[in-house]
Amino acid sequence: MSKKKDIEIQVVDTDAGVNLVIGKKIVAEIIENDGKFLLRESGKDKAQYKNYSVALEEAIKNYNLSL
Repeated sequence: MSKKKDIEIQVVDTDAGVNLVIGKKIVAEIIENDGKFLLRESGKDKAQYKNYSVALEEAIKNYNLSL
């Protein structure tokens, strides 16, 4: 039986946008560009969203699915 473990995610402001940090690893970056939000994971651009909250939710979903 698997144990459920809480994961702490830190959202850190940077000059370019925000970084999602889990432990000591940056798992995603969200960069604002002309009113849209670019989601970048592992240095690669993944998608662009109209809302920050949607970009943040997608970044967390993508990380959770990759575990």
